[in-house]
Amino acid sequence: MNRLVRLSTRISTSAVAKIIQQTLALLFPIMLLGSFAEVLKFTFLTPSGYMARLFNIPGWLPFAGELTGVMGVVFHCTIDMIALYGAYGAAYYTAKWYANPELAPITGATGILAFLMIAYRPVAGNPLNFSNALMAEGLLVALVVGYFCGRIMGWLTHATMTSASFQLLTPILVIMVLAAIVSLLEHIGGTLELPTYLASFVTQHSQGHALLYVLGLGALTDLLAWMAIGGPFINAPTFTDAPSWANMNSALRQGSAWNVPYPFTDTTLFHSFANFGGSGVTLALIMAILLFSKQARSRTVSKWAIFPAIFNNHYPMMMGIPVLFNPIFLIPFVLAPLVNMVIAAGFILLKWVPVAAYPVPAGTPGPLIAFIGTNGNWLSLLLGAGLITLDVLIYWPFVQLADRVTEVDQ
Repeated sequence: MNRLVRLSTRISTSAVAKIIQQTLALLFPIMLLGSFAEVLKFTFLTPSGYMARLFNIPGWLPFAGELTGVMGVVFHCTIDMIALYGAYGAAYYTAKWYANPELAPITGATGILAFLMIAYRPVAGNPLNFSNALMAEGLLVALVVGYFCGRIMGWLTHATMTSASFQLLTPILVIMVLAAIVSLLEHIGGTLELPTYLASFVTQHSQGHALLYVLGLGALTDLLAWMAIGGPFINAPTFTDAPSWANMNSALRQGSAWNVPYPFTDTTLFHSFANFGGSGVTLALIMAILLFSKQARSRTVSKWAIFPAIFNNHYPMMMGIPVLFNPIFLIPFVLAPLVNMVIAAGFILLKWVPVAAYPVPAGTPGPLIAFIGTNGNWLSLLLGAGLITLDVLIYWPFVQLADRVTEVDQ
């Protein structure tokens, strides 16, 4: 543990880590507001949402449609475009570190320009179109783009140069050319929808190996989420894929969720037992911080993040603590969901709990997905409660380590 503290301290004091930390701090309020908007829109105001169906909110709330539209605008302009702001922040703070601080604003704007050029995806009838995957889930790409924009600005400018100088045309032109080359290479090479491909790959294999695939892809999803990349199981459960349809039809024919044909899928394991509060069982991290952390800032961030996390939105914690790129939280962030899936798979194999075969409303709290998806099996609910308690204990020592690293940094 002491070695991990020393390693984390060494990493957190590096220039690159400081740039990332400052950028994530810049993004936190944007992502927090976007998370509230997302939960309100899809869980409370959309007719298919969990709270909307539970309390019939759209039926009695005045101007529910207009509020849904407003929340949608906030959501799409924050979470769905977060990488764009990340490119600005990374370029801005890199320029402050490696170039004249007066050049930081123009460097940030150049970072936005470069990222937009890379994300540009024109389609027939809509020449002004950008990659949704890069804009919403390409924060790592945006940070890299912003960092290199800042470094190039530092390499190709002089310490005495100001933002009004025409000499800035040279580094901006170089950045634009490089961004255009990257965009061209993407266009030539095409893009592979990795999450969709891998999720489909699981369903094409025998159920004798399905458990290993789900465990592996679940761990990969959490690892990629820690790296600000969308993973194979990043999307919320839709119950519209082929295995889910087969499970639901079987459950409807039998009158129960026992003995379904596909017991091990992303829906039955990952989303039902390993995604409480979002990737990495974020809800358990919040509870661990509120119970064991002495850092006022971490506790404040966790309190703000409780509401979105209840409905499986982890973004405020990822930016605010931050969990992203934080070596201390990498181990529990991947380990806790993996432990949950292994234990849940054991319960399913032993026929102690049925499989979540019935669809659940959008935004259903993580610990309730298995309960509702099994049509009210109480042991599934108790299993979820036991797993999240175990997850809090897994996070406990790492929360204390994070406190120690923060004290050393201060």
